[in-house]
Amino acid sequence: MKKLNRRFLISLTGGILLLVVGVLLLLSNLGIITLNLESVIGPLMAGGGLIFLVVFITNTDEWWALIPGFILIGVGINIFMGPWLGENEGRVAGAIFLGSVGLPFLLIYISNHRHWWALLPGGVLLTLAVTQLVPDSPALIGGIFFLGLAITFGLLYYLPKPSGKLKWALYPAGILLLIGIFITLGATNLLAFVGPLALLAFGVYVIIRAIRK
Repeated sequence: MKKLNRRFLISLTGGILLLVVGVLLLLSNLGIITLNLESVIGPLMAGGGLIFLVVFITNTDEWWALIPGFILIGVGINIFMGPWLGENEGRVAGAIFLGSVGLPFLLIYISNHRHWWALLPGGVLLTLAVTQLVPDSPALIGGIFFLGLAITFGLLYYLPKPSGKLKWALYPAGILLLIGIFITLGATNLLAFVGPLALLAFGVYVIIRAIRK
């Protein structure tokens, strides 16, 4: 029954996709609407990605289908949106593509906590997707990248897993967090203020502690 449902859903998705493309091409040939190549290829590739998602939905053990499914959807979105992105096309397209590669790994973990390893590539790729949207500032991009990696390892420790918490993940999380904070503060010129403020706060703490004693 499951195989029958899967075959039906895949055929239904593919059939609807072909009908939509056929109608659009017919309307274009009749001169009712104007289509460019991106308007056809983009949705067609995204529709192909939906077929892979149907494979996963009908059997969550086949988690591999999420990866090509989301990649095809991401590529299709980029092709379709390309003409409207203008000078930001490179950044936005890069963010969409990296996000479409990273997101399925997080869904792989959500669907089954045994696949905790998927958090690592998912976190790294989504972090890279975010850095694509940052203005041209190598230091700030580097800071965000290290902070993203720190969050990834932190989630690797805190999120539920069959084997329990992975204590080793706290070490790279802490190191990457400190590196990311210092690089980000340096990139935003806040480091010159944070250092003195930290000393002032520590001085006040020492004085209050001495008075209480």
